[in-house]
Amino acid sequence: MLSATLAFLAVANAVALILALAVAVAAAAGCAHGGGAPPPGQIPTPTAAELPPPDAIPGEFAVRQKLTASSPKGGGSFEAVLQKTPGTLTLVGLTPYGSRAFLLQQTKGDVQFTKYIPRDMPFPPTFMLLDIHRVLDQWLGPPLPAGERSGQVGDETIHERWRDGKLIERTFASARSKPPGTISISYEAYGASGPATHITLQNARFGYRIVIETVPFQ
Repeated sequence: MLSATLAFLAVANAVALILALAVAVAAAAGCAHGGGAPPPGQIPTPTAAELPPPDAIPGEFAVRQKLTASSPKGGGSFEAVLQKTPGTLTLVGLTPYGSRAFLLQQTKGDVQFTKYIPRDMPFPPTFMLLDIHRVLDQWLGPPLPAGERSGQVGDETIHERWRDGKLIERTFASARSKPPGTISISYEAYGASGPATHITLQNARFGYRIVIETVPFQ
């Protein structure tokens, strides 16, 4: 099951998918600007059984985040609440007015998705979960006090840089990726617990950039 998941991660254009979601959510409220690329049709949709389990993400937390996506074709943004509890991962997408745009929940072997806007999502919601796991899973084991490490996971070479027990940077590189390029994730401004409050994901394979910022609950 893990090898199938990593195969999806090696080819999935996760950043393009979130950009498309940002535009779709904004468009539902009449605030779209720019255009997002649709997900590659050749990539098979991951099933719930092929996703890493929720507890591959360590700890428990609930954060409200603003996701801003940009590319040469345009950009978009939306806010969401991401919650991790034992055995469950929940993402609630919000419209610009604060109402729910969608509810995405993962438990081990199962994914439930409900949309609340009169617009179909531009891609299967399991791709969003793949992106969340790419950013937040412990791919190479427990945290390091400091230093760097690399490991091979499926077709991807993952490299991490740590400082003071906090993850600073993670990259995914694959000689088999088409188009070629490295996916880079940087982490800044950690709080007392939970994920970093400023995360940037840059996909050089497809030319997309996502900035994820923790914002106050309202």
